[in-house]
Amino acid sequence: MTSKPPTKIFPITEFLSDLPTNLTPQFLAPSSENGLASGRLVIVGDVHGMRKSLEALLDKVGFNKNKGDYLILVGDLVNKGSDSPGVVDLAIKLGASAVRGNHENAVLNAAAAINAPKEILQGDLTGSLAVPENQEADLSGGTVRDPEISNKSLSTTIGMTVKPSPATHSTALALSKHQLDWLAALPLILRVKLPPGLSPSLGDTLVVAHAGLVPGIPLEEQNPHAVMHVRSLVRKSDEDGFMPAEVSGEESWVGEWDRWQDKLASKTTVVFGHDAKRRLQLGKYAIGLDSGCLYGNQLSAVVIAVVDGQIERQIVQVECIDEPVAPTVSVDEGDKKVMG
Repeated sequence: MTSKPPTKIFPITEFLSDLPTNLTPQFLAPSSENGLASGRLVIVGDVHGMRKSLEALLDKVGFNKNKGDYLILVGDLVNKGSDSPGVVDLAIKLGASAVRGNHENAVLNAAAAINAPKEILQGDLTGSLAVPENQEADLSGGTVRDPEISNKSLSTTIGMTVKPSPATHSTALALSKHQLDWLAALPLILRVKLPPGLSPSLGDTLVVAHAGLVPGIPLEEQNPHAVMHVRSLVRKSDEDGFMPAEVSGEESWVGEWDRWQDKLASKTTVVFGHDAKRRLQLGKYAIGLDSGCLYGNQLSAVVIAVVDGQIERQIVQVECIDEPVAPTVSVDEGDKKVMG
């Protein structure tokens, strides 16, 4: 199986973030009036700048921030679609949380290159916003487990320059400093601790990550590049465990994740995006929400609410109402086949 070298990782402000419980108090505590939770978690798949479709989905869900609803986006809010600034502005207005996707990472790197001094563009990356002073800190505790990465020094891997696609360059120019700063502060993994005893189907913990996770590795040690790019897994030949792969493969990483969770006493459900080719994925302990809105298909969300003392989840979709884009094969952002 062939794979391309990893793209540069824009400096990570926070690798793993816990959603503060004060952001979703109504979700955790049913209202006293009718026994129903007055707030819900609404987790939305890859938007890619399709603002009108996002607004239509939130309207269909009946999203109401004033009643305690809380929005989380699985990454790839921006790029390729017609209104990336509008999507970011809407997320900020609604007080949403999100995780960094491969397209946020690419846009942030492009913006750093656009704004970099001439001497940095000529090869001196010291002091660049695109490369932290302590390069190992960029991985925020993540262990590099991909052989394509481990055969290179960290400085070579993180510092390599990849020319952005025209769409990525245009998106970087369209976003304001405030919008870019908001994207740069997004964690790679967002963890939500669920109230005990309410939902065996979701387990004890809900995790949002853009592309996925590798079974058997603690959240704090996940490979940051894989978190933004993984689609399938390759079993290691000389030891137990798996290596992440960006190509689709015969089976999504979700299959192995479900099998691993079945062996654990404390379960973790992952909500993710990134894999538009497979569309909506409903595993036992993983929910894939990239249903290809960018290409004229659906935009999907999972709505999680407390009803009669139990957590219930519902998939809600709308058809794309923005102008779709033609699928392309991207070499720059790690897309070997058609994907989001």
